[in-house]
Amino acid sequence: MQHPQQQQQQQQLADPTPLIYDKETEDDNRERKMLQDLEQEIECPRCYDIMVLSSNFDSLYYFCQECSLSLLMN
Repeated sequence: MQHPQQQQQQQQLADPTPLIYDKETEDDNRERKMLQDLEQEIECPRCYDIMVLSSNFDSLYYFCQECSLSLLMN
């Protein structure tokens, strides 16, 4: 009679489904969550007007049209 742990190990070895780690998918999920958490508008620290979230190809930033302040997001 085998121990339950040995049975589980044998089942894992017999399982034909490979375990694949997809870093791109994980990065995409993290980026999607980050974008969901970002506010579309924030208050400008300089003039207290509204700053709007904008994009420039590969970067995101908040821009204030009143005082032209830009805050780049990393």
